[in-house]
Amino acid sequence: MRSIPWKQASMSLGVFAVIVWRVPLTGVRAAFRNMGMGGLSLAIICFLALLALRAYKWHGLMAAAGNGHLRRSLRALFGGFALGLITPGRLGELARCVFVRHEERAQVALLTFLDRLLDFWALLTLTALSLFWVASRPVAVVGVILWLVLLPVVMKFPALVSHLAKLARKSRHLRGHFSEVAGDMPQVAMPRFAILAVCAMGMEMTSFFFLLRAFSYAGFATVVATYPYIVLAGDLPISISGVGVREGAAALLLSPYSVPTGAAVGASLMWFVFAVLVPAALGAFWLVAERVGSWRRRSNTLRANVHPAWNPVLPCPDVTTLCPDLAITPRCEVERVNVREPSQSKACVGVSFTLSSEVRES
Repeated sequence: MRSIPWKQASMSLGVFAVIVWRVPLTGVRAAFRNMGMGGLSLAIICFLALLALRAYKWHGLMAAAGNGHLRRSLRALFGGFALGLITPGRLGELARCVFVRHEERAQVALLTFLDRLLDFWALLTLTALSLFWVASRPVAVVGVILWLVLLPVVMKFPALVSHLAKLARKSRHLRGHFSEVAGDMPQVAMPRFAILAVCAMGMEMTSFFFLLRAFSYAGFATVVATYPYIVLAGDLPISISGVGVREGAAALLLSPYSVPTGAAVGASLMWFVFAVLVPAALGAFWLVAERVGSWRRRSNTLRANVHPAWNPVLPCPDVTTLCPDLAITPRCEVERVNVREPSQSKACVGVSFTLSSEVRES
């Protein structure tokens, strides 16, 4: 119970209460009732393309580190999606390392941090672009210049992550996890992955645009001007997976562009369903299916290790041969016990006999 982020959960509930108080439910219901299927279909296609881009980028990072197994890469990615659903600001996505083998966890943790840095830089790219709509021209030009200045820093992201890993060696809690890979980041083609990150963020913004068009008419410039700040509000670790904060930010930022509040909240909720909830559900289903399959394989192995010719009905020893004066027949109960020894793959079979009280006394 102590591990549950109660503050973030309370924040999500509080923001939702404010939205329900300030936004009439009739407006939200009317927005969903009048939702256009054309825009929704295009948004779903964009979300599928977004998922493919994120999977391709992550698998490329894993392959650069020598872990080129596609199934292992996807398992870590979707497992992170599942953890991100129940953590503040989707911080659980940083825990992809718990879904790989123990000896690979430290390096995968560094790759995850690098991947999230690239996503954040892509979001800053959209933020710099949005300045041309939300600020004056000189401010927008200054933002673009700062973005260009940061490009060499982006190319040095692997070295930055490696330096942070070396600093982690000084921590008493992290020393044992990062000592093996500190300074051993793989050679990553940063221009390629930076372009993939920007493309994924652009696809994400396009999907939100089609969702907004499904609820209300809005131009693409409106989405460019507001979407980066909606994402930044949802990524703040003050609510569970950004729920509530993201919807409130969308309603607040889109209202000056004549977008109805119900449409803004509806588009934000649908974005949460497709961009966060569906990948998390796929990851949770994958992990549960693997656990059930592992349990079934163990059960089948236990049954297969028992010799098929073993007969649980064993003859009872003739006690009268030991005690000729005893004229009763003992009652035998045969108990079969399968014991799995940790160092062997065969099952040991133990048989115990329980004699009647009369025989024991004799």
